[in-house]
Amino acid sequence: MPEFYLVPKKLARRTPWLADLSHRLEGYAFRALFWTIRRLSLENALRLAGAAFALSGRFSDKAQKARDNLAVAFPDRDEAWREARVREIFRSVGYSAVELIKLDQIWEEREQRIEFVYEPRAKTLMENGEAALYMTAHVGPWQVAPMLLRNYGLNMSTIYAPESHPVMNELMQGLRQSIGEKLISSEAGPRPIMRELRAGNNVIMAMDTRPDQGKLVPFFGRDALTNTSAAGLALRSGAQLILGRGERLPGGRYRLTAYDPITSPCPEADIKEQSAAITRIIHDHFEQWIREYPGQWVCLKRRWPKKHKL
Repeated sequence: MPEFYLVPKKLARRTPWLADLSHRLEGYAFRALFWTIRRLSLENALRLAGAAFALSGRFSDKAQKARDNLAVAFPDRDEAWREARVREIFRSVGYSAVELIKLDQIWEEREQRIEFVYEPRAKTLMENGEAALYMTAHVGPWQVAPMLLRNYGLNMSTIYAPESHPVMNELMQGLRQSIGEKLISSEAGPRPIMRELRAGNNVIMAMDTRPDQGKLVPFFGRDALTNTSAAGLALRSGAQLILGRGERLPGGRYRLTAYDPITSPCPEADIKEQSAAITRIIHDHFEQWIREYPGQWVCLKRRWPKKHKL
């Protein structure tokens, strides 16, 4: 999420009183929006939040990051197409906020709202309660995707990135904890993840964003700094690695898919080489999802290195 909505980030950081005022006013707006969402039907809440975020978000400092990412991923598209997708992306951010606020309602109404799809080996693994590292991307309703595990009564630990906006971070923390998941900050490093996997617990993470450290792996045909250690953790712990995907359907409905476990294409290689190869497979899936729904790819941070760093 953007750190500021009402003023440019550079201006706010140079002017502490303006940053504080912006956060206060935005905080009132967020709390009022959340209060309203809780009292609306899911369908109306999605429409309201989608419109609010689409209107305000494209003027934030994060909008240019989304434009830049779309330009790399879709070089043949023109500026008008990218601008329309940016509006859709911020609308999707609003949808995601609603879905997190209303997760309990979506779960309670799952028979009417959710279509669960399990590929054969993924289904067997869940039925046996085997530990796995589940990966998804910030495409579509990723907040709803953990219900793939909840549907089988499986425990889960979720890797989350703290929000840069202080009020939104506080609100999101409360919402995530309310659904009973164990939360692990992405800033904590790999050790907590390894402990969970070795203890036989499931871990869920989205790994389509740029990490602070990683390896350059092709993404949409251009090298992108990528977290390959996640695949390495699965290999070292013996846990299966499964992709979980969420798709929005008309009428406040969802399709959630758990794919068969990904296996190493080069099992004779060392773990670093296998991790990179598995990550390339994961990227292939993510690219497919993003091409299907470019306006639902929440890409609000620079995904690729600047040219002079390549």
